Amino acid sequence: MGTRIRAVLIGLGVFCVGVAALTKFYAYPALAVAPADQIAHTVSDGPNATIFSVADLKVKRNIELEARRTVRGDVVAADKISKALNRKVVVYDTAVVTDDSKNYQFPDDASKTAEMPLSFVQERVVLDARTGESVRWNPSGNDDSGEYVTTTLEKADRLRPDPKSALFKGHEGLVLKFPFGTEKKTYNFWDTTLRKAFPIQFKREDELYGLKVYVFEQEIPKQEVPQAKPLEVPGNLVGEPGKDSVLAQRTYKNTRTLWIEPVTGAIIKGKEQQLATIAYNGADKLTATQVSIEYDDATVKKNVNGATENGVEEGGYQSKAGQLHAIGFWVPLVSLIVGLLLLGVVGFGYTRFGRRTSNSVSE
Repeated sequence: MGTRIRAVLIGLGVFCVGVAALTKFYAYPALAVAPADQIAHTVSDGPNATIFSVADLKVKRNIELEARRTVRGDVVAADKISKALNRKVVVYDTAVVTDDSKNYQFPDDASKTAEMPLSFVQERVVLDARTGESVRWNPSGNDDSGEYVTTTLEKADRLRPDPKSALFKGHEGLVLKFPFGTEKKTYNFWDTTLRKAFPIQFKREDELYGLKVYVFEQEIPKQEVPQAKPLEVPGNLVGEPGKDSVLAQRTYKNTRTLWIEPVTGAIIKGKEQQLATIAYNGADKLTATQVSIEYDDATVKKNVNGATENGVEEGGYQSKAGQLHAIGFWVPLVSLIVGLLLLGVVGFGYTRFGRRTSNSVSE
């Protein structure tokens, strides 16, 4: 083997080994982060639901509920908090509106309480950009970049983290996504109603529109929901007709199932089987909400194949997972194999032809 060819092969071999190292230990970690400018919309349908109508003071059945979630990243806050904590985080503002009308829109006047949705929850969460784990951030003063939870549109009603509070101690566990490289194990996942995290277990593998997913399930046992103020209801609703009002409790339980794309940790589909009641003296008296609600087909397809909504590309995790898997696995593996083969050829050629040359000289 000529000296020039040997030098070229050595150079190519070292280059390929270098590419393998760079893609594995530099390119992949740089790309496997949640986008700070994330925008996402999901729609969930809950047919045949049972709800308690506050306006009519009675239980209504066979109601079709629709829940719309909007997630929007705050790039400025994410950069600020990342620098303050010296770690890569993302900040997402989320809003979930649930109502018994399609495409619900808030009234133009907040005083029109009869036109408000059946349920509204707004949150700001700070997440580790790689693991999806919630990060505690509660700055003091006039800094409003911190996490919060609220059920109204009024800024003054936002609950800030308080370790001593029974209402909101702060976000914990996974909230909006799973880690990059999700494993088949148990994680802790956030429940907004109870405002704490519960274990969510890996159950099985599945496939959604050709995309391999991991299925996780979370069982939240029945318990009382913390209230900002005592829940008062008319006595006749809970078997106390002689009393104008009594103090009641709100209970809640849920079975949450999530379909996760494991490379990116994205939630492709979600389903909840909720049961909330109004209890009096420890006994359930009224059904507040009973529903099985899950992402509609359009949302699941968008998450798998991608779609444009309001001029913004959303979802498309099948292609994103393929690209990330290629960079994190196939590119470094193939580059390493090619590099080692080239270096092996050089070594083999040198050993073989070098020995032949040596023997020729000795003869």
